[in-house]
Amino acid sequence: MEEVNKYTILAVDDAKDSLMLLEFDLKEAGYEVITAESGYDALSILENTQISLILLDMYMPGISGLTTLQKIKTQSALTHIPVIMLSASDDEQQIVDALEFGADDYVTKPYIPNVILARMRNSLRLMEKTLQLETLARTDFLTKVNNRRSFEDLVGKVVSQTKRNQHTISMAMFDLDLFKQVNDNYGHEAGDKALIDFAQILKETFRDYDVIGRVGGEEFAVCMPNTDIEEAFNACERCRKALAAHIIPIDYQGEKSNLSLSVSIGVTSAQGLLVDLNELLRIADHGLYKAKENGRNQTVIEGEFSMNEADTQLKEQEKYPGINHQVGLNNVLGDEDLFADILVMFHQDHGQDHNNIQQAIDENDQQKVKHLVHTIKGVSCSIGAMDLFDLCKELDIAVSENNSEQYQGLFAPLKTELVKVTAGIELHLRDKL
Repeated sequence: MEEVNKYTILAVDDAKDSLMLLEFDLKEAGYEVITAESGYDALSILENTQISLILLDMYMPGISGLTTLQKIKTQSALTHIPVIMLSASDDEQQIVDALEFGADDYVTKPYIPNVILARMRNSLRLMEKTLQLETLARTDFLTKVNNRRSFEDLVGKVVSQTKRNQHTISMAMFDLDLFKQVNDNYGHEAGDKALIDFAQILKETFRDYDVIGRVGGEEFAVCMPNTDIEEAFNACERCRKALAAHIIPIDYQGEKSNLSLSVSIGVTSAQGLLVDLNELLRIADHGLYKAKENGRNQTVIEGEFSMNEADTQLKEQEKYPGINHQVGLNNVLGDEDLFADILVMFHQDHGQDHNNIQQAIDENDQQKVKHLVHTIKGVSCSIGAMDLFDLCKELDIAVSENNSEQYQGLFAPLKTELVKVTAGIELHLRDKL
């Protein structure tokens, strides 16, 4: 018999007698039950309580069952919860609306207890299978850590939060040393066992809120939020030493043997506006390459930013709003004076282009719009104004495709970004203008 006491049911009905009867039947069947007498109460409960399934009355004063259903299904944290609608009405359109809004089933009052319980079991089983499939889609089938896609999705959210809060984040890349020899000498079963054991060591070494992923065959990555480079290095070293001390018993061709492995690690760190997912992975991977080149079984810090360095670079980026100072400086081989001169020329040549583009759009002069936007696009990339480059690219494409109805909508954020860039240059290079 299916375990039902692990499920918590939220029953919502403004009719107290119906709600009491429903609560009694559900508890008799072994469910945990929470009741609510309005849609508002139900939404409040859902904010703070883990609910497995919702039984929702269609017609209620204040906020109807359909409206409550819509609000539930628009919240990403609640969309997986199955909802069964209850109503004394057999209005066909109401049933259709409820199903289209995301209800899983519909039961007409007065309900038959065995029928509603059977429908609940079906909805709960479907929810469980759906969650299992979603987990499988996010999880590496062998090691049970995040696969690459899930890892990048989760880290992308961490990066966004890190930028907003101006925190420090660290990234580490791991590669099992000479792993091909394990497969060649002992077979793929031994190799799989090694990967599983290493993934377990990663989970035991790092914190619950660190993001762990298998990003390649024997490559893993760990993202450590709110972690400076020293803390990240120490954690990586604990992991490396734990693996070096770990013995993997294997059975190959009838003979028992013990296998030991080592791992090479590259780790980096960045802060606030300096954080970029692809750049973090690239730099950590470069550190990993150095660890391999230097003899393996070691952790190499690569391109780390100390707090002072991070503060300095953040100030440099803030010095020219909308401009990645390091990108622009790299384009002139680190010549600060030349970079300043180029910024002055950009201001002189394009300081009024937001007005010029607007005029060209108003006059429907597509050739002029194309010329102005295309020119700014090329130069903005050179000075490190990457957001401006992306906005110019979108408008440039629209002009090439003659989508004139999109011009104003695409130009508005471009104008804001261009004004921000030129104003920042003027503020800090006024003596050269």
